[in-house]
Amino acid sequence: MSSFKQAEHKLLSVPGPVECSDEVLLANAHPSMSHVASAFAPVFGDCLRMLRTLLYTEKGQPFIIAGSGTLGWDIVAANLLEQGEKSLVLNSG
Repeated sequence: MSSFKQAEHKLLSVPGPVECSDEVLLANAHPSMSHVASAFAPVFGDCLRMLRTLLYTEKGQPFIIAGSGTLGWDIVAANLLEQGEKSLVLNSG
């Protein structure tokens, strides 16, 4: 990869957008890879391995979800609750 250096700018300290390092911006500066491409499997495996390291687990199975945080919570609810069980749903607006 070639080098990349973003222009000097003031640090934006608000909830978003998020500040990214030059390395992250450069890594995102390539065409998207299909999730069915043969080159995707090792990249996905590396992501799972690094996520296990980040979460301090060797045997845990992390899930990488291509969607919003809301999708993640929907997946959790769908897999933890059985029909007829009660749940507490909090809504902060």
